[in-house]
Amino acid sequence: MNDRSKDLLKKMCSVLKVVRQVCLISFALIIGLSLFYAFNKDVYNTLFGSIRIDYLKLIFNDDAALHKDKMSMWLPLILLITAIFIFIIYKSIQTIESICTITIDHTPFDVRVANHIKKLAKYILAGGIVFNILEVCRVLYFKQILNFDLLFNTKYVTQINFDIRLHLSFLIFAALIYLLSYIFRYGQELQQLSDETL
Repeated sequence: MNDRSKDLLKKMCSVLKVVRQVCLISFALIIGLSLFYAFNKDVYNTLFGSIRIDYLKLIFNDDAALHKDKMSMWLPLILLITAIFIFIIYKSIQTIESICTITIDHTPFDVRVANHIKKLAKYILAGGIVFNILEVCRVLYFKQILNFDLLFNTKYVTQINFDIRLHLSFLIFAALIYLLSYIFRYGQELQQLSDETL
């Protein structure tokens, strides 16, 4: 590997390290926030001024349109699942950083690189599953905490549906990354065979 590629990989490792640290800090803060909302029920007695649902922001004059008892059950759970998702991102970035470090010091066709790529595929799979669980919980959260009879005039709005959109493209991406690990393993075997013949 030439010096320019090594410098590029070193810069990438530096950026990945910063992103990984941000993920770790975010993970710790969200876990703390989840515990705060789980054990401090008094916080639900305060006025919730607004709630954002994707591009829609609902601003309230009072909390009559919210079921706060159901909110106290769902909010800590959603924050906990978000923290798990961020931790999976952290582990994925750590794995990519390890791949870069091994590639700088050795060759990309190393058995450790193949193992890390396989591990990355598992993190992508786990992250996709957790993301879809988070999406389902988020929809259920909004369905249960909002009092739609107060929010919308039943004369004009007769029914409100929340569609759960599952994102399954992560399966293809994880499968491709998993196959890539076997290509790198095969490359490592060819490299070893070439070294032995020389």
